[in-house]
Amino acid sequence: MTWYRPWKGFRANPSSLKWATFASINVTVALVLVGAVVIRVFDSKEYPTFGDALWFTLQTITTVGYGDSTPVTVVGRVVTSVVMLVSIGLITVITAIITSIFIESARNRRVQSEDDRTAASLARIEAALAATQARLDEIETQSSSQAPVSDDPS
Repeated sequence: MTWYRPWKGFRANPSSLKWATFASINVTVALVLVGAVVIRVFDSKEYPTFGDALWFTLQTITTVGYGDSTPVTVVGRVVTSVVMLVSIGLITVITAIITSIFIESARNRRVQSEDDRTAASLARIEAALAATQARLDEIETQSSSQAPVSDDPS
């Protein structure tokens, strides 16, 4: 089942933009098709063709709602209410995904900047330690060449 793969991917890694996008698209397409079928079946006077029902459902899910057609039956209104609530939820999820991408990008830039500063500080410390070690080696060499060597331990 290829339609199920995005859900498996989304459940395995819900923070993945790819799988969240696939899941949102699947829910949207399913909602539009199911909503159009149900509206067409239960409110066929208002929506005589599947195309009319599909157009109405697309208007509703995108929250455009031109108002040129509205369901008149109770079932049609319930279906429309469900479609509206789910579409509001989908818009919220998509907005949250986009916001999280911006936040993650800013965080990555900040971490990279901190890493660069840390690397520069470490390089300065290593250079200072190398200079100190070289100076100590030099002092040690000078002191060993100036010290008298005697075999007498006293």
